[in-house]
Amino acid sequence: MIFLLPLIFVFLNVATSVVDALNCTSFRFSQNACLMQPECAYLSCNAWPNYACKPMFGCETVSVASAICASSPQYNCFYSAVKRVYTDDAIADQVLSLPGLLYDVPFNQFSGYVNLPGTQKQIHYWFVESIDVPSDSAPVVFWTNGGPGCSGLIGFLTEQGPFRPDADGILQQNPYAWNKVANMVFLEQPVGVGFSYSDNSNDYKIGDDQAAKDNLATVRGFLAKFPHLKSAPLYITSESYGGHYMPTLAVAIINFNDALPSDSGDRLNFRGFAVGNPYTDYYSGVGAEMETYWGKQLLPKPAWDVYVANGCTTTAGQLNNSVCSSLILDFMKKIGNLNPYALDYPVCLTAQQRTMHAFLHDETSLQGALAYEPCEDQFSTDYLNRADVKSALHVKGDIVWDECSRTTKYELKDKMLPMEKYYRTVLESKTHPDLRVLVYSGDDDSVCGTIGTQRWIYDLGYPVIKKNDWTTWTVDGQVAGYVTKFDTQRVFGKRESRFSFVTVHFAGHEVPTYKPKEALDLFEKYLNGDF
Repeated sequence: MIFLLPLIFVFLNVATSVVDALNCTSFRFSQNACLMQPECAYLSCNAWPNYACKPMFGCETVSVASAICASSPQYNCFYSAVKRVYTDDAIADQVLSLPGLLYDVPFNQFSGYVNLPGTQKQIHYWFVESIDVPSDSAPVVFWTNGGPGCSGLIGFLTEQGPFRPDADGILQQNPYAWNKVANMVFLEQPVGVGFSYSDNSNDYKIGDDQAAKDNLATVRGFLAKFPHLKSAPLYITSESYGGHYMPTLAVAIINFNDALPSDSGDRLNFRGFAVGNPYTDYYSGVGAEMETYWGKQLLPKPAWDVYVANGCTTTAGQLNNSVCSSLILDFMKKIGNLNPYALDYPVCLTAQQRTMHAFLHDETSLQGALAYEPCEDQFSTDYLNRADVKSALHVKGDIVWDECSRTTKYELKDKMLPMEKYYRTVLESKTHPDLRVLVYSGDDDSVCGTIGTQRWIYDLGYPVIKKNDWTTWTVDGQVAGYVTKFDTQRVFGKRESRFSFVTVHFAGHEVPTYKPKEALDLFEKYLNGDF
């Protein structure tokens, strides 16, 4: 399978030979080789994902390619003038083919490890370059999932990555991939998660502070491997326990930059972070989950009345009252086999059950370009544990990949720590006055329910900008959710918002999984400064 190199030309350290112009077509399946020949040019169809060109790509003489591109606007022409040199480490990580990928993709991708200096920690990354925005000018966005201890490849293969595996291991196109507008770097962190590993067993004991230090080292290590991206706007994104990962990493980046001279080339061009359905404090998890069950009317009123009467709506009650603990366990049983991450969406069935269900309900006519698939997690796990996939991704072959790590030993006490002070540090940083923070929340989630997110956000105490007080945002003419922007003028003396809260209606915990089109729209609005 060919991976087009649409915007970046890789110059390898080999001698290039002058070839007869008639031989350009012999490089049809290798853009790298084509662009090493000064007589040749490479053309590709820019109507991805719905190809409208024949041929879709090819190596031609400069004159032939130029004529085609001049007369056919659906083509892009690329010439042999080298724009950039990848590092040898980056070239070694380039993904040249992927099992199950049956179509050509118009972006480069790389997968490998970032070694954290002074340690034996190897952090796995999977990087896909921007599609619609030239990679040279697109922002660099790091993504990691929550847990703590869950893999960023959940985000790649079930949420906002460019493709998703199906039951047969075939990679289906995601038309709402976030790398349409940004260079996306998916991380498996902390060490012990996914394909990330260390030969030092002590490295698997970790907490919020060390995770922030390691994530900062990972970001810096990645940019050392891809130095041409170092000046690009840098964002960090996550969800769930990302409510701890993102604010602590943001503060670590701020402190790192503040320790350097303002003109230092080592400073990171940090622009902010976005986090979905964040676990920010204890109430935003368990407390909000119980109240969401009640709000959705999944619990009987007499039991809820007992819960309220015993003070179970407070964090102190949930942690210290045995009556509350018993009621919480009972409530979790009472809701049955609902999906707590998306209460109104189906759960994964066995293959036999899926076949029978589809037959009985004639669901074949309902399958869209990106229909919700409740078994996507299982399909991704099966895919990533294939030997040929591990080889293609340049990862350690004897690691059994799992969504969430059983190896990482995360500090229990850190899970109890509230993160609000980190938000204030970020939002009130005078050395980084242009940082923007977006908190978004799928309102069908109970695990980190919107009701809990609202509580801690408003408790931060920032005044709401009146014209942006719970206003609707729309996609295709339909209400996609609600937007609230908070005024940070008390810090900087100017009336503008650096902090937005956006709900995504009928989306679950992993917003892009359930509402992919709305998620991409939200992501673009954040990068453009609208959110």
